Amino acid sequence: MKKLNCIVLCMCLWAAGVSAEANEKPEDEGTNFIPLLGYDHISLDKQTIYTPALGLIVTAGIMEPENVEETDKLLIVGLYKTPIFEKSLQYGYPSVYHSIDFILDGQKGRHQYLLIFKSESDLPVAGGLSTYQGGLVYGYELIHNRNLSLVLGAGLAVGDFGMELPDGKAWPLLPVPLVRLNYMSEWFAASFEFLTSPNLTLTLAPEMKVRLTGDVRMDQFRDIRDIIFDCALHYRFFGKDHPMGDFAGISAGIKNDTYGFNLEDGTLDVHYYAVYGMLDLSLLKISGGYALAGREMYEEEYKKDIGDGFFVSLQVLYQF
Repeated sequence: MKKLNCIVLCMCLWAAGVSAEANEKPEDEGTNFIPLLGYDHISLDKQTIYTPALGLIVTAGIMEPENVEETDKLLIVGLYKTPIFEKSLQYGYPSVYHSIDFILDGQKGRHQYLLIFKSESDLPVAGGLSTYQGGLVYGYELIHNRNLSLVLGAGLAVGDFGMELPDGKAWPLLPVPLVRLNYMSEWFAASFEFLTSPNLTLTLAPEMKVRLTGDVRMDQFRDIRDIIFDCALHYRFFGKDHPMGDFAGISAGIKNDTYGFNLEDGTLDVHYYAVYGMLDLSLLKISGGYALAGREMYEEEYKKDIGDGFFVSLQVLYQF
C-alpha cells in the first residue's frame, strides 16, 4: 500500500494543541492567521538537497476543557515545499519536486472531521493518480475528561494504493479507520493516531522545564528505515507559571528522517539518520546537526549510498 505520508503527523500537531489546553480556562480564541517560511538544507557526500517552504496556518474557535459539548475548533494548514537535488539522480529521475500539504481539522462538540490533501511529485496532480492522495474522515469522541480523550471514526481516501482493476488501472478509493487516543497528566503525555498508519507521540514531564519527547511513525513497511522517529531532550527557559510563558528553549536529539516522492511511473525516497540541536523561540526555530547513513531508494527496491554530512533547518512564523 502506498503511503498517505505526513497526514498523521499533521493530525498530531492539532492533537498536541488541544492537549496543551486541557487545563486552561475556556477562552474564545477568535481567528488567528500564521504565515510560515522555512528552509531546509541537507549536504551529504554524494547529494545535496535544498528545500524552501511557504505555508499558512489558520486557527479558530472556543475550547471548553470540562464540557466537550461547548468545544468548537478549527485548524487549517497549507504548506508548499520545493525540494531541489543538486546532483543528478539515477535512472533519469528529475531533480526538482513539489510538495503540497493541506489539512482541515475541525471539532464541533464531540464530532470531529478531517479533510486532507497531499502531493509530493515532479508533476503534482497533473502526473496522475499516483502523484496525490486525499481523504475525508469523520470521528466521534467517545471519551472526554481532563486526562483522557478517545476518538473513533472512519472515512474514505483517494489515491493509488496498489490495488488494480481487471483492466490494470488503479482502484482509487480506500476506506480508512480513524483512531485518536490522547492522555495528559502532570508527568506524562501520550498521543496515538491511526489513519492509514500508526503514529505515537510521548512526552515525559510535559509541564517541567526539562522534558523528554519521542515521536515514532511508519508510513510504509519495507525495511527498518521506514520506522521514522525523533527523540529529543528539551530545556525550556521559563516555567509554565512565568509571566513570559513557555515560549523558548533548546533541545538535543536523534532522528531518522525521510523525503518521499511519487512520480507518474516510479517512486523516489531519501533516508538519513541525524544527531541535532535546536533553538526554539516559538516564532523562530533553528536546528542543525550531523547527518549520516544517507541513501536514495528508487522504485522501492534499488538503493544508493549517499554518505554522511550535515543539515540545517530554519522556520519562521508570524501570528496576526
